[in-house]
Amino acid sequence: MTFIIHKATEKDVPALASIHVAGWQGAYGGVIDQGYIDAQTVDSRTEEWREWLLDETTSHLLAFKEGKPVGFISYGALRTPPPGTSKIRPLYSSEIYGVYLLPENFRQGIGTSLLKEAVSDLIIQKHQSLCLWVLEKNMRGRGFYEKMGGQRVGKKMVEFGPTKAKELCYGWRNISEILEK
Repeated sequence: MTFIIHKATEKDVPALASIHVAGWQGAYGGVIDQGYIDAQTVDSRTEEWREWLLDETTSHLLAFKEGKPVGFISYGALRTPPPGTSKIRPLYSSEIYGVYLLPENFRQGIGTSLLKEAVSDLIIQKHQSLCLWVLEKNMRGRGFYEKMGGQRVGKKMVEFGPTKAKELCYGWRNISEILEK
């Protein structure tokens, strides 16, 4: 199955917001407080996406399957390094801020296609390394990043409403290896 991926624009805001909310529901149900998940609305995400698309330091790609938007990835320069990372010589220069798919599109290669497209762009931007954060209990996400060659390189506690959860950092010292997966 083929997917079309393009850079997200202002006209994609409704799709990005819908995917983001559905992706949260699919990935975090039973992992974080359900009330917090239910409070994530398309309307609130729409406003956030309008702002996020204005940030020129972040890139967003949107995937389409059969003409319908089904997933996105957001990425850019490193924002949240793993604990113990040197600020002078960081081990990672770029970061995936989020990957979300409509749940009915899990395990169809869309996440892989989005990640590879983002990595290709990061390489053009002269990045050689990458990290990302994923909830420890998000076994589907962790399995995907491990399949793509990510190594656990750190952890931290985060809060989502009343839920305190552990996030794990996965890293790739040589992102070109992702393109070979």
